[in-house]
Amino acid sequence: MQNYKHGGHTIWDCKYHLVWVTKYRYPILGGDVGLRCRELLREIARSKEMIIYAGSINRDHVHMLIGIPPNLSVSKAVQFLKGKSSHKLLSEFS
Repeated sequence: MQNYKHGGHTIWDCKYHLVWVTKYRYPILGGDVGLRCRELLREIARSKEMIIYAGSINRDHVHMLIGIPPNLSVSKAVQFLKGKSSHKLLSEFS
């Protein structure tokens, strides 16, 4: 019971396994781009009160086991993670 999160009227433990791939599975997430992507995903998750339990960034896809609070839908969480990270990566790495 100590691993559950508590809200005003809720007790929750929502974990999701998310996987997404790059466009056409291009192997672009290696090296500096992959390290920066990892930092960005951690920042975004922290800002939206999500908890990353495990994750890996491969050359052409991302795996994450993430805890999403119940006030945030899974689709919105994925939209935040993918959208903000891709926008910043495209502006930093041409």
